[in-house]
Amino acid sequence: LKIIVIGPSGSGKTAIANFLAGQSNDSLEPPSSYSETKGVRILECERNLPGRGETLLELWDVSGNSAFESGWPACSQHADGVLLVYNPDKAGNDVEAGDWFDEFVKSKGLVDQCLVLAHHPSSSTRAVASRVPAKIKVANLGVVETGFDSGSATIVAQNFDDFLAKCVASRKR
Repeated sequence: LKIIVIGPSGSGKTAIANFLAGQSNDSLEPPSSYSETKGVRILECERNLPGRGETLLELWDVSGNSAFESGWPACSQHADGVLLVYNPDKAGNDVEAGDWFDEFVKSKGLVDQCLVLAHHPSSSTRAVASRVPAKIKVANLGVVETGFDSGSATIVAQNFDDFLAKCVASRKR
């Protein structure tokens, strides 16, 4: 199952991908320092999905830096689903997330196989209602609020497993 993890630079994609791939001690933790993803990182893991058992998963952690834009079409090829992460606390990130949505979700027909995370890097801002990108509102997609607080790991894991089940089901059509 190929899932691409996309969104603006510095939105928390790598921290979330590491957590979902089991590389961060079962908790959603902020990085000790910011290190931009160069191009793409591919993480492989297995997830135990209810009613489906162990499912091999590839998480393609795609750089949000436009310097790597020439590689984005290859990253999105044959994707089974899209995890779109944006930082609603950063000015303009909601608009940029809408552009990512158009490019990687809407144009590829993956609206039903998309999970959107509004990731707040500071847990103190998580209580504030997020600016939901207009293009995502129009598509009627829900947005899951996350952060680096203790409750987010469970919320992200549960929503991600539900999302994966939808991606697997759509593959069989």
